[in-house]
Amino acid sequence: MRKSSITVLSILLTVCFMLFLLDGMWGVRDGWNSASLDQEEKSEVEMHRVEVNLEPLVNYSFPDTLHLVSGKQIPYESSTVSMKLEESNAYTIASMTVVFILTPLLLALIIWGGVSFIRFILDVQKGKIFIPLNVRRLWVICWLLVVIAVLQNVTSGLDYFLLVKDSGITVPGYRIANFHFQHETFFIALFFALFAEIFALGVKLKEEQELTI
Repeated sequence: MRKSSITVLSILLTVCFMLFLLDGMWGVRDGWNSASLDQEEKSEVEMHRVEVNLEPLVNYSFPDTLHLVSGKQIPYESSTVSMKLEESNAYTIASMTVVFILTPLLLALIIWGGVSFIRFILDVQKGKIFIPLNVRRLWVICWLLVVIAVLQNVTSGLDYFLLVKDSGITVPGYRIANFHFQHETFFIALFFALFAEIFALGVKLKEEQELTI
């Protein structure tokens, strides 16, 4: 594989990883803000901020109307709405268990994955491309993304099944959408797994070539 192609590949991987980190940072920021608001408005009953997905009751219609100062009306619809719901005992226990089990693993993988990614880019720039270390580094990043994807689905699943589903909430013009499996991060992980296999094949071909020489 030509060096220019490898450089392009490393740039693509860098962009994907940076987008993932930015998305994670925005998620952490939103979670922090949500936690701060929860503390400010905390009462005797524990409340939790939940993002609820909405679907219009009638397809191809706009349930809401925006009234402008000029008198013009613009139809629109909402896809999500934030709600403060009372935490149940089951939700509190389940969420604490998830945090206790997955958070240390996630933090360790973030540090390991970040270091692996930086070293991967540095080695590629030095011309050390098809080496076993790079294959392992790509797999570390892949598994980091898998753990994050699992955590995303677990937390959103807890919100839906333990807080939203049986809450009896109704929103005028909408129905509460069912739980949607979030697959975007899994696709990014698959992307890194694919490149890990490509690099593993490159390492194998390089070793065979060296043996024939």
